[in-house]
Amino acid sequence: MQDLSLHILDIAENSTRAHATEIEIEVIEDEINDVVYLKIKDNGDGIEESKLKSVENPFYTTRTTRRVGLGISLLKQNCERTGGSLVIQSQLGEGTEVIACMQYSHIDRLPLGDMASTWFTLIEAHPYIDWNYHHKKKEKEFKLDLKAIKMMLEEVPIYEPQVMTWIKKYILMQYEGF
Repeated sequence: MQDLSLHILDIAENSTRAHATEIEIEVIEDEINDVVYLKIKDNGDGIEESKLKSVENPFYTTRTTRRVGLGISLLKQNCERTGGSLVIQSQLGEGTEVIACMQYSHIDRLPLGDMASTWFTLIEAHPYIDWNYHHKKKEKEFKLDLKAIKMMLEEVPIYEPQVMTWIKKYILMQYEGF
């Protein structure tokens, strides 16, 4: 994967396949403490304890469309290559949490990538999910709580073209100069 936003997209898609209805994603770029922190937490099916270590193996996948599952193993490799770590915690029937840490200044750390496009893609593909997103870098902070937006909209579906256009513009505006 070319950047961290693609790792986030991949793990979030895993959450959707695990029937999550709420997915929380946090990105903290902390230059002072020289760390990039990613957290993806869902309320999906969870992973059996006996299979939890297997998800880090590139030749393990629960998908039937292919025989490899590179997402988690590549993220773990990228974390470890930059002096960081990857931790996966899961409770069957309650959800999964993936926490990735990397050294911010490490020469091999992947760039964050196009988070605005990643976000809009996730929302557009899965409008029924209550996405909660938090991104912090220096003094800048962006929060997006789709559950709150849905409550404000009341009877108007989030997938209405006008609403999706507004969300896309809002995300792009938040990322200007980020």
